[in-house]
Amino acid sequence: MARPHLSSGDFFGAASRTVEAGGFRVGLWVASRPPEGVELHAHDDAHFVLALDGGYRSLAHDALTPQGGAFGPGALVWNPPGVEHRDCFDVAGGRFLSISFDPPKGAGRGDPLRLRGLRAEGAARRLVGVAGRFAAGDAVVMEGLTLDLVAAVLSPGELDEDPAPEWLLRAHEVLHDLTDRPGLEVATVARMVGVHPVSLARRYRRHFGCSPAVAIRRARADRAAALMVRGRDLAELALGAGYADQSHMTREFGVLYGLTPARYRALFA
Repeated sequence: MARPHLSSGDFFGAASRTVEAGGFRVGLWVASRPPEGVELHAHDDAHFVLALDGGYRSLAHDALTPQGGAFGPGALVWNPPGVEHRDCFDVAGGRFLSISFDPPKGAGRGDPLRLRGLRAEGAARRLVGVAGRFAAGDAVVMEGLTLDLVAAVLSPGELDEDPAPEWLLRAHEVLHDLTDRPGLEVATVARMVGVHPVSLARRYRRHFGCSPAVAIRRARADRAAALMVRGRDLAELALGAGYADQSHMTREFGVLYGLTPARYRALFA
């Protein structure tokens, strides 16, 4: 029995917004099927997925999320064209950003990847804002960000093959687990894993492409994005995500996602 092939830019979900520029198709989606309803399939094009909610499962994996484990909000996955997979959320309704394009002829297919690093993850988050507010002049911005993503896939600098020490993986987990703690400091994370903050900062940047402080800000924004549902009080949400107050969340979220929390939430209403 032939596996279904989804046409270019198409996914199992309801698109709340789609835009196109420079041959790249960017969409904001709500997954429409539970995991048992997603059959093994392939896409005619290459694509990235930025999970905006937790519980995202993919063939892609790494040391921090072994194969079979679910990714949390903010996970960025690359699927080459033609790869058969059953990427899905644990429950229907998960939100995600897609970036689809037709790769150059002769480009290697490779395997699905979990992408980490300031360059790739930062570009994907900013594309949420570009898609959400898309207006005159944004086409060139979108094209530049999508090209940054493609370069990240092709650049060995995004994938550090030197294995991370066990304490660094624990620090990464601690950092994400405690982002809902207001005022979380890098020194606190370093103390919990038994290393000096300078050692943590140096090794973290080497393996994850950003400083621990930036990682805290990004993880906190991702947590807030996952909590933003219709009717939720934003001031209460800000405290639950680890921000000092709603204005703090609005500033930080705007820098990372490119639009206000209220406007982000309205995209999926």
